[in-house]
Amino acid sequence: MKAFRRFAKKERSAKLEEISVPKPGAKEVLVQVSHCGICGSDLHAWLNHKGYESVLAEVTFGHELSGVVTELGKDVEKWKLGDRVVMIALQTANDPKDPFCQNGLPQLSERRRVQGLHLDGGMAEYVCVNEEFLIKIPTNIPMSLAALTEPLSVAEHCIENRTSIRDKDRVIVSGPGIIGMLCAVCARARGAEVLIVGTEKDEEVRLATAKKIGFKTITVGNKYAPLHEQTKNYFPDGANSLIEASGASHALGETWRSVQPNGIVTAVALYSRSIDFDLTQFLRKQIDLRTSYASSKPDYLRAFKLMEAGQVDADIMVSIFDLKDAESAFRESENLKVMKAVLNCRS
Repeated sequence: MKAFRRFAKKERSAKLEEISVPKPGAKEVLVQVSHCGICGSDLHAWLNHKGYESVLAEVTFGHELSGVVTELGKDVEKWKLGDRVVMIALQTANDPKDPFCQNGLPQLSERRRVQGLHLDGGMAEYVCVNEEFLIKIPTNIPMSLAALTEPLSVAEHCIENRTSIRDKDRVIVSGPGIIGMLCAVCARARGAEVLIVGTEKDEEVRLATAKKIGFKTITVGNKYAPLHEQTKNYFPDGANSLIEASGASHALGETWRSVQPNGIVTAVALYSRSIDFDLTQFLRKQIDLRTSYASSKPDYLRAFKLMEAGQVDADIMVSIFDLKDAESAFRESENLKVMKAVLNCRS
């Protein structure tokens, strides 16, 4: 079978290879992959960035997959041939003694792993997955859209669980990558008024996409007024909440200026270096500074509900590439030429 695999811990050291179809072990199923998205984590690993040292030197990328169960391993109880499934990306085997499992936060357990970084993932024609980490796709959701379930679940966790955005809230999303865009979608679905912020390099694709799906946008940078000044044109009293999804240290440090007193700032991005900012300014406005990491099964299920309600316009946000063109899809993603690249693994 074909698989897009990393072959060394070096920058851009990945290629399409022919490998054997894996055999499912005990409690595993073989999934014929339909579609698999390219995540920011995949890009970081492909570029061998700092903070991704735990990624295997040789591994098939991909954790945002949709597919069909085609073979059952020993002792599989939950699945049958032909079931359409998505995979939970960040995996922690259930353990009733683990407090994070008990509290519905398995993604915070030290036992967690990411399939596609720490074991072979879904940028391939087939992948083996433990039955515990699969979720059935509703019948009315197409496979290409279902491949967005994992990033949408990350956005759902941020908006519902960590920021608690509600009807008529005024929300700024800083960073118009796919997680930021999906956070905006999740916030709007709850009745919030949402403003998306990006830089000049985001204008051609990301901010243009945001406008196509109905969001107001702001461009920031050296040639433009600061964000908090531009925000006044939309939210004169400041935002109730700000989602920081850009991963830019300076952007996070300045968020207090655009949020009203007693507001919320939630960081959902990963940052490549330590951040130096004036906490006193957050304190004087009593702004909650929160973080949001990954997602768990209930977030995936809410993501399905949003898809079924027509809240996610994949036709505008997604660019489909054949699996054989995976390297081109990675390069287009790296250079911000596409909003979201998804591989068709059955082409």
